[in-house]
Amino acid sequence: MDYEVFGGVSVEETNNIAQVFLESVKRLTNKEVIVYSDLSNARDRFNRNIADNYELWIAYYGDYNNLKSIETSWERWIGVQYTDRGYVPGIRGNVDRDLYTENIFLSDTSQIPNTENPNDNINTEGITYTVQRGDTLSEIASRYGTTVQEIVSINNIVNANLIYPGQTLRILTNSTVNASETRETGSITYTVQRGNTLSQIANSYGVTINHIMEMNHIKNPNLIYPGQKLRITESENSTLNPILQKNYYTVQRGDTLSGIARKYGVTIRYLVNLNGIRNPNLIYAGQIIKVS
Repeated sequence: MDYEVFGGVSVEETNNIAQVFLESVKRLTNKEVIVYSDLSNARDRFNRNIADNYELWIAYYGDYNNLKSIETSWERWIGVQYTDRGYVPGIRGNVDRDLYTENIFLSDTSQIPNTENPNDNINTEGITYTVQRGDTLSEIASRYGTTVQEIVSINNIVNANLIYPGQTLRILTNSTVNASETRETGSITYTVQRGNTLSQIANSYGVTINHIMEMNHIKNPNLIYPGQKLRITESENSTLNPILQKNYYTVQRGDTLSGIARKYGVTIRYLVNLNGIRNPNLIYAGQIIKVS
């Protein structure tokens, strides 16, 4: 990963984005990945969580032996780019020159899996079902061998507890998305699917965004990724469930930050500072905003 231009993104957001990217590449390729960074960002931008899980290839155009005495988030490097003014016979112009340790080389040389169409094996044929009086999404999902979240996602349902007689639902029967949900005593482990949002998942299981964030130590509710495992408590008596969605608001189409501020009795500046929003005129449907 070569992440050098941050566009005003905070250090915390930088690390969240980097974490999602690195985990996604590792999951899709089944290969180890590393971070390429200059000294300044290795020291001040990337945190120890990144450093503890991914090796460093550093760009340092000085005496790289001095790097041992320079403190960064990493305790060592496995590659150093020590110049961009190198010369290689047969190549016109300057080239980068690097020194590597053996740790930079992959031990697994197997072919990278095809990831162009990750949904090729998912059933895309389905049925149209008309909701009957007394139906619930969980009953419908069980009847057709799918999950509540799958029905919610396909039909853009905001609240899984609000369906009505006569409503038409598209359902993928025997969808492989069933494998995204496993149940243990008192809890569910849900695997995030492409297009999921934390608010959708929370609504599907009748819990709050806060609940999922606290259970899974999520710092940024807008940064979840396909393949991520989320633990969700099933119990309706969970001590987290009474925490209503008062701390977070999911932006709806047509919302403005001023309108959200009025709804919660706060100022635009309060929301901007609380969420690190750089442009108060740029919010988007599905974005989760902390409001208290």
